[in-house]
Amino acid sequence: MSAEDSHLLLVADVVPETDDAVSVVFEVPDDVSEAFSWRPGQFLTLGIPSDRTGLAARCYSICTRPGESLTVTVKRTADGFASNWVNDQLKPGDTLRVLPPGGIFTPKSLDDDLLLLAGGSGITPIVSILRTALAEGSGRIVLFYANRDERSVIFGRLLTELAAEHPDRLQVFHWLESVQGLPSEDQLRAFASAYGEWTAFCCGPAPFMKSVSNALRALDFPRARRHQEKFASLGGNPFGDVEEIRAVKASLAELDDPDD
Repeated sequence: MSAEDSHLLLVADVVPETDDAVSVVFEVPDDVSEAFSWRPGQFLTLGIPSDRTGLAARCYSICTRPGESLTVTVKRTADGFASNWVNDQLKPGDTLRVLPPGGIFTPKSLDDDLLLLAGGSGITPIVSILRTALAEGSGRIVLFYANRDERSVIFGRLLTELAAEHPDRLQVFHWLESVQGLPSEDQLRAFASAYGEWTAFCCGPAPFMKSVSNALRALDFPRARRHQEKFASLGGNPFGDVEEIRAVKASLAELDDPDD
């Protein structure tokens, strides 16, 4: 996608989730609603204001399910220019340039039994998959959610409520580094061993995803049932030349105008 595909969207709300994470709710105009339809597990690419590049492109996963308000969750990172700006500066009424949803981290069938493994802010696409599967699918769902400590748990109350509402379909297991240490490959393998016939989705920090991948491979999970979310580096800034593109198109339109 390029700058031509992007649209200015109004920020309808900025919702605190934890001390270092917020959810950004967008208002999508009717005339671009089709372009901004999404599948659970997909992400948005936002144009974050930058003194150096004009707009810096950053990818953030959608946390809501299709049919709800288009929302992404952004967790602050220590040296993250964009994530800090979103947490500190963005407010309702602002506008951001946004590319339509992208990504293939999404279930082929919502009726599958799903083993979901999330670390930290990796819960964002996972909770979209989880909620959509509960609402539209029929399979069982198990969530393993690792965090630094209890204060770091994003969507904690929501997950508790969903587990209570769907006791026959959803189980949520929290893992806190402050209590249990980092989950090892052996521990992850032991946990996942009970779900060898299920379809697995994993998102989180790179070391966590590597440990999960190794654990699932050791259990002979087929590649077709192992899914990991990876944001590949963008090949250039898709927002960097938006005004240039518009100027060129405008000049071409003037040259083609039959009245001239």
